[in-house]
Formats: sequence, structure tokens, C-alpha cells
Amino acid sequence: MRVLVDDQPCSTTATTIGEAVAAAADAAEKAGRLVIEVLVDGTSLSEEDLQETTRLAGSAEEVRLMTTTMNDLLRDTFVHAAEALSDAAEVQKEAAGFIQSGRQSEGMQSLLASLETWGGIRDAVVKGLALAGISPEEVVIEGIGLPDAIGRLQVRLGGLKEAMAANDVSATCDCLLYDLPESTSEWRTILSGLATRFSSEA
Repeated sequence: MRVLVDDQPCSTTATTIGEAVAAAADAAEKAGRLVIEVLVDGTSLSEEDLQETTRLAGSAEEVRLMTTTMNDLLRDTFVHAAEALSDAAEVQKEAAGFIQSGRQSEGMQSLLASLETWGGIRDAVVKGLALAGISPEEVVIEGIGLPDAIGRLQVRLGGLKEAMAANDVSATCDCLLYDLPESTSEWRTILSGLATRFSSEA
């Protein structure tokens, strides 16, 4: 059974997939790298697959672990979050347009998609910083503190949900077109700063 970390052979006496994954993961960790994907005979294994004892007890021709560095992973996390933020901003405008034109159902679908994206962005940032051992309180970019940005976002999203619950079209559109864009601007600055920070660190 060939065991590889990226393209480098990993010396091991493993006879099962589970043993091979454990050995390769250990080698990656010692090299200061993080495992981002496990491939068995070219097929990517999910988190669920990696918990299945019967699967791990089997054998294969090749087990390959794909890895990255902490900084590369964090940079990519923040870059992807920034891309998602741009998408959310467009969806918010779209939602407001639908609602203003009386297309409530389409507006709500866009709105829910935007809210879900915002939740994902916030979680990605907090989890990414936790992985790096950085407290959100330590993050201040161009005078914008991350805890403050999170707090303001929560207030604005809360106001949006209240307007939606009250079926207040005017207030809902105001939130989408004027309030949330302020958070979009703040978070764009934060995400850009974080991506740059982890691009420049060795």
C-alpha cells in the first residue's frame, strides 16, 4: 500500500486504511502541515467516511493525504469569506428589489440566502481565528474592532428580522439597502486585512 503526504512517500508499516491515514497525518503534523483532504485510491473521503471503522479496516493500493500550511488555510478562508460577502451584498440588493416590486416570495428566498451567508462568514472568521489561537478582541483593522463589527452586524440583522416579522416592507428594504451595507463595508475591510495578514506571515 502506497502512502503519500502530498507527493512525498510516507514510510509506514500500515496494513489498513486507518493505520495509513494515522501514520500520514502524524508525519504531516510533524512537518507543521494541516491535513485538508484524504484520498483513497483517488477517491476523497468525507468526515463520515473517516469515522467508519469497517472502511478504515480495509486496504487500498494508495492512501494520499493532501495538506496545507496554517497560514495558507487561513488566508484562503478569509479570501473565500470575502467572496461570499460580495455575493451576499448582491443578494441583499436583489431581495430589496423583489420586495419593493411586490414579489415577496422571491424576496424572502433571497433574504434567507443572504442571512445564511452572513452566518457562514461570521463563523468562518471566528473559527479561523480560533485555529490560529487569536482572540477576536485582538483583531483591529483600520480602526475597526472585530467584536464591534460582530455586535453591529447582530443589531442590524436583528432589526431586519423584526422588520420581516412585522411584514414592514419599508423597514425591511431600509435594512437591506442602507443598514446592512454599512456592515458589508466593515467586514470587507476586516476580511481583506486578515487575508493580507496571513499572506505576509511566514
